[in-house]
Amino acid sequence: MVDPGRIEPIPSLAELPVAVRADLAEAFDEVGIPKGARIARQGDYAYELFAILQGIARIEQDGAVEAKLGEGELLGEIGLLLTGRRTATIVAETPMRLLTLFEQSFRQLSRKHPEFSAVVHGSSQGRFTSTTTA
Repeated sequence: MVDPGRIEPIPSLAELPVAVRADLAEAFDEVGIPKGARIARQGDYAYELFAILQGIARIEQDGAVEAKLGEGELLGEIGLLLTGRRTATIVAETPMRLLTLFEQSFRQLSRKHPEFSAVVHGSSQGRFTSTTTA
């Protein structure tokens, strides 16, 4: 559980209705990640959605850097929504603060609040979705 104010730095979530944000705050946890730590590994099972509160994540696929994502962005949604597996490795380029949401809570919130599901689906549009594993 996090303070509902921790949802505000995530633009796509901050625009959701107050009741949805309150439910998200109850379901999210906040974690600190040190620079260089691997947050997720390509090919592993996907069981978490992440929202970046602070820091930069490097997204790698098959050893190549595909993107860098920063504050306010969602990560890990492709594995939850589409493949069941991580399609890329996520590495903390800097020290990070993340909100994390486990798959079961993600599914429950998506059913209860279709607008939340739509936000997460929207964040996955145009992202790299190859399922090749390194």
